[in-house]
Amino acid sequence: MKKLILILFIFNSFLSNAQKTENITIPKGVVYKYADAKLIEKAKKLIENNLSANSDYKILQNNLIIGPELWRKFKDNQKIQKVEGKAIQFHVDDTILDGKMSQDIVGSKIIWDEFRNEISQDYIIRKANENELKYYWSVISFDIEEPLLIVESKGNNYILNLLKKDLKLLWLDKAPDQNNTSQVAYKQYQNGKEIDSVSKGKKETSLEKIMLLNSDEELAANISFEDIELLIKKTDEIFNELFKNSLKSGKLMVEFELKKKKNEIIYAVKDDLDLDIMKIFEQRVNSEKYPNSKKDPIKLRLLYKVNSFNEIE
Repeated sequence: MKKLILILFIFNSFLSNAQKTENITIPKGVVYKYADAKLIEKAKKLIENNLSANSDYKILQNNLIIGPELWRKFKDNQKIQKVEGKAIQFHVDDTILDGKMSQDIVGSKIIWDEFRNEISQDYIIRKANENELKYYWSVISFDIEEPLLIVESKGNNYILNLLKKDLKLLWLDKAPDQNNTSQVAYKQYQNGKEIDSVSKGKKETSLEKIMLLNSDEELAANISFEDIELLIKKTDEIFNELFKNSLKSGKLMVEFELKKKKNEIIYAVKDDLDLDIMKIFEQRVNSEKYPNSKKDPIKLRLLYKVNSFNEIE
């Protein structure tokens, strides 16, 4: 009997000391990967320390992305305008959203300091809610991985996505304002903007959607945004040259798997796409030289429409 009591005591003690994962509401269609509860607490503490007056900037790395909603707020900031970095364009459906990425630690510190100025002393750090995840997912189009945390301050909610590997901040953004929430049951987002209903867009021949099929951590470790932009630009130019005057209607998917030594490209067509043009398109794309991954494979998918509307998910 004593042995059984001892086992029960140890088991109950383990349960009481174990940290449980805080589950949140994940919107339909969003891929969200939880992290260990201890890592989340460590990330919260790191954010707190770096928001203090004596920040050691341990949360920062050379590359820090300012997402489109926060960039709207920061783009006219004189200090951030001096940051040595690169303007980023997020191609989502038929809309191009602007952002910025620092490329050295000096620039990242300037961005962080300006962000700290936005935060009051009575802020809270929490996980994202459903609406914030809808917005973030509509912008990035790749898997969301914790630590993803919200700094809520003075009625503004800021999105911080840290890399799981080393807790370095990769993405800094602001969730769209949500006024009059008592009158709205929920909000939808498309192209990073609040909408009343999902639009099919207009019937045209163009790039419909870009899907990055890796996590933000994998992308940062294996390829640059410049390389991704170059790949999209080359493929887009070939598509527009060949399909712009096509009279048939259909959809075209091009999926790239960028590897360290040899890249692979997969094609798929839908509806009544002109197959003669498609053969030439494949030959042209296959003959181009595209960037390789530094180590692990990187996948991205380009979805094109020819005389068609957007897909509605």
